[in-house]
Amino acid sequence: MQLYLVDCQFEDIELQKAAYAQFIELWESGAMAKEDKFDGFELLFRVHAPGEGRVVVLCRADGDKQLFTHFAPWRAQFGIVMEITPVISCQNVVDYHKDLFAKLGD
Repeated sequence: MQLYLVDCQFEDIELQKAAYAQFIELWESGAMAKEDKFDGFELLFRVHAPGEGRVVVLCRADGDKQLFTHFAPWRAQFGIVMEITPVISCQNVVDYHKDLFAKLGD
């Protein structure tokens, strides 16, 4: 599975408040945990900067279908702008650069 960093930005305070009302309901009922992990998708962490209207997520997904399944309902309902970036782990950085340096002779 690929790691993704998802930077979410609310552009409307009323929609942000509505999204957080739904988030609270899903969180307290336990339903959010089910949405955050399903076949081909796992949300690893989510942090909030509500004063900035921002949420940042690190997740693993098999591909765009799983990303769409998790994030599209939030975008459709609350107009959240999302920037999704494939990222790699620290161990990947070490492994990939060791290979690169070996090829470069450094």
